[in-house]
Amino acid sequence: MRLYTGQTAPHFSTQDITGKPISINEHLKEEKIFLAFLRNTKCPLCSWHLYQLSLILDKLREQNLRVIVVYESRKQMFLKSTFFKDNLLKQQNLHIISDPDRKLYDIYKAEISPEKSTLEALKAAGRMQDIANAEKDGFTGDALESGTHPDAIPADFLIDEDLVIKHAHYGNDSGDHIALELVESFAQNNTTITK
Repeated sequence: MRLYTGQTAPHFSTQDITGKPISINEHLKEEKIFLAFLRNTKCPLCSWHLYQLSLILDKLREQNLRVIVVYESRKQMFLKSTFFKDNLLKQQNLHIISDPDRKLYDIYKAEISPEKSTLEALKAAGRMQDIANAEKDGFTGDALESGTHPDAIPADFLIDEDLVIKHAHYGNDSGDHIALELVESFAQNNTTITK
């Protein structure tokens, strides 16, 4: 069963890939959180989405919104990637978590769906232009990475200071991410977000 708007966000404590402790729990009720579950480091649409997110990280930090991104990829995959190693791991407002066992994915009900992860599903959703744009920006790949699920579907959550989910977005296909305009709106207003 999916999580829903108005529900308390499930608590967890772990470390990001740099070793920094990361928690969502009752003791950390001072900031808003954008929690994103992406696929793996070889997914061009996930990397392109994260690249676009990286362009607004400073603005989100100024508005007291913490960004946590969860990947199935093992930690060493981030260290092999120039995109992650040289650009993202230095960001103060971005915490990347490696979750190859899908413990956090399961807590937040992020799904695996062979039906939603096909090329036909991407075409039906009109994502071919997104793929072309990602490729133009240098993000290529087949989303096939050892130890990860090629059928993983993105999920995103906007969580307020009281740890209440204000918006839950479950992808309809493997390239369906929350609109970053919704994230920015949430950071500014902290109100319930609707599509």
